[in-house]
Amino acid sequence: MIETEEAVRRFVAGEEEAFSRIVRRWENKVYNLAWRMLGNREDAQDVVQETFFSVFKSIRRLRDPRSFSTWLYQIALNHCRARRRGRPADLSLDGSIFDEKGDERPLVSGLPVEQQAPDALETIDLIRKAMMGLSEDHRIAIVLKEYLGLSLEEVASVMDCPLSTAKSRVYHGLRGVQRNLKRLKVL
Repeated sequence: MIETEEAVRRFVAGEEEAFSRIVRRWENKVYNLAWRMLGNREDAQDVVQETFFSVFKSIRRLRDPRSFSTWLYQIALNHCRARRRGRPADLSLDGSIFDEKGDERPLVSGLPVEQQAPDALETIDLIRKAMMGLSEDHRIAIVLKEYLGLSLEEVASVMDCPLSTAKSRVYHGLRGVQRNLKRLKVL
């Protein structure tokens, strides 16, 4: 993350190109988060744009460049929440994700969704349904921890809660998924 910290410092000091480096480094991660929270590619792309517009406008107020990733995810989650207001939440666990280099990578079995076995697609749909039965805090904690690979400390920081609360949200969220899968007669 030293690369990001340096880019933040350079942008704040007036080097416009540094912001492009920040966007290139983080846009796929923000997209993956937004897509999993919203379940819609167009909405996720809009959230990416809105997030980086917000970052551009307020990055000079960021006190510590080392906390950039936490701050960025908080902004992205706020845009996801704003976009979801007034309509039911959806969660995407299928399709593909984008890696660090921006290459599209299928989420299940290494194949494009349309070429995956029906059982894999059914499993993805069941997990999505099970997660939709969770509170927003539990869903966010699971997406951050299990799908984006953040540590529990990072989850706590992004969600602005104590570490024990983050652990509890992940634990109870996963238990909730298990319970919901049992209700769906999967387990």
